[in-house]
Amino acid sequence: MAWFSRFTRFGDVHLVYGQEAGMSCGLASVMMCVFKVNKLTPGKTAVTTEEQIRKKYQTQLGSAYNSELVGTYPQHLATVLTSFTPGTWRWHNLAANAVTAKLIAKVGVTPGIGPIATVEPVILGVDWDLGGAHWVVIDTIRQPFSSKYATVNDPWDANVHMQEIKDTGPFTYNAGEGGFTIDGWDSSIAETRKQKYDNTSKGMVKTWGMICRD
Repeated sequence: MAWFSRFTRFGDVHLVYGQEAGMSCGLASVMMCVFKVNKLTPGKTAVTTEEQIRKKYQTQLGSAYNSELVGTYPQHLATVLTSFTPGTWRWHNLAANAVTAKLIAKVGVTPGIGPIATVEPVILGVDWDLGGAHWVVIDTIRQPFSSKYATVNDPWDANVHMQEIKDTGPFTYNAGEGGFTIDGWDSSIAETRKQKYDNTSKGMVKTWGMICRD
């Protein structure tokens, strides 16, 4: 797939990497975190970084990785992230009711509207209500007024989804909603390759927890 720039209604921009295969959301999420933390932009140098990330994951796995058939392990994703960014990333297998408090503590809350220069992204593992699981990236939490909104960078549809969250409790991701964005630079060819969600695509962070930088 490709990189996409997404502008939200809060006046900020988010780089989203569209996953290349049905089970490659984990590696796509790692790529997004590496680019966001290191402030990289898509281009020739970025392609090299993407290949290095894939090779590092295969080293951790100990074998070739088939992203069409197998998902990714959170411990390996954390190790790969630690190799490409400052600090140490860890997987936290949280109770469902502890997710939003941990999310707010790690990402932080930005009031008002407008662009943000530095972010602290995390990866969340969503268990779909209808079965299966998915990795997504949250890089900001905005609070323009009284409510807080998490920005979900989703590699499946290469879009961002604004999800209202509370200070404590579980995090439920309704992928069929909240995807109001304006596209940046991606081509019409890339647009036709994106995946789509329907209104039944909903899940909670409970089994796979959170991967974040400690």
